[in-house]
Amino acid sequence: MEEDKSGILKERLFGFFREDKVKKIVIALGIAGIALIFISNFFAGKSGGDSAQGSTSSAVSGDLSEYKRSIESSLRDIISKIDGAGRTEIFLTLDNGSENVYALNRSEDKNGGEDRSEESARSEYFSLRSSDGGEAGMLLKVVEPEVRGVVVVCEGGGDAVTKERVLEAVTKSLNISSARVCITKLSQQTEE
Repeated sequence: MEEDKSGILKERLFGFFREDKVKKIVIALGIAGIALIFISNFFAGKSGGDSAQGSTSSAVSGDLSEYKRSIESSLRDIISKIDGAGRTEIFLTLDNGSENVYALNRSEDKNGGEDRSEESARSEYFSLRSSDGGEAGMLLKVVEPEVRGVVVVCEGGGDAVTKERVLEAVTKSLNISSARVCITKLSQQTEE
């Protein structure tokens, strides 16, 4: 009797799915479910903890061009005040981008096996939980990129004394070698 009930149930269930309308509804619901999963993953990525760290990174890398412009502007201002330098243009190149340094928790575990001299080190990042439940790594510092080279074009770039003063100002302010600095005279054609 039990087998008859399960046989009848199977027959009714398969009969139910044989109808075209039901198949279409089931397929539509399946596609809608998959779409909802993708959409929820997309929005979860935007508000989750990883995105907090990612947004910090992108904000820092977005500020890289601002960092470069800031250095160029500061150099232009200071060099144009050097006696004999006159109007000044600066071009600066940087190595790579900014580097984020996150806090690490390092622990050393002694192995309890036969060879007790074995030690293993384990590291994991500290994370901070925000009020909305997201997590992000604990950012200790941002290491700005190193200056690869500087080109200074100024009106007094042809004079040896002015050139030496400008070179010293650039090398000391950026803590770079003189081999990374090029100083030349501003062309008469570019003047207004």
